[in-house]
Amino acid sequence: LSCWILAGVVALAPPLAGQVTPRDRPAEVTDSAIAWGRALFRGSANCGRCHGLNGRGSGYGPDLADAIWWHGPGSYEWLVREVSHGIPENLTVTGDPMPARGQAPMNELDVRAVAAYVWAISHPPKPPLPEPDRVQ
Repeated sequence: LSCWILAGVVALAPPLAGQVTPRDRPAEVTDSAIAWGRALFRGSANCGRCHGLNGRGSGYGPDLADAIWWHGPGSYEWLVREVSHGIPENLTVTGDPMPARGQAPMNELDVRAVAAYVWAISHPPKPPLPEPDRVQ
């Protein structure tokens, strides 16, 4: 019985701080924004240089696709701010600062697209609702 109680408590507990739970996409995270953000991330925005071409990290920047954030909630708007303003060295995992906008000439739409891509790779999709049983 105590195993079942413990299992119920664990199932109802909120996620650990820094971890992201499956959820619906924000309205701004569209398929086209994700595609544009991916192209920027891997190219002119310079993100892939430190975070790897697929966002899985390197010795210079952490894994962005693991759904764990070290110093923030990982929300879309938070990601927009982080890409826009950068991250100071005292808040980074590597001790190296993340430059604002990757030291690239990105406009606001580019920043939002990169944030959409990072949000998409770091948030597992919400599982589909189960199909209701069909009566024939």
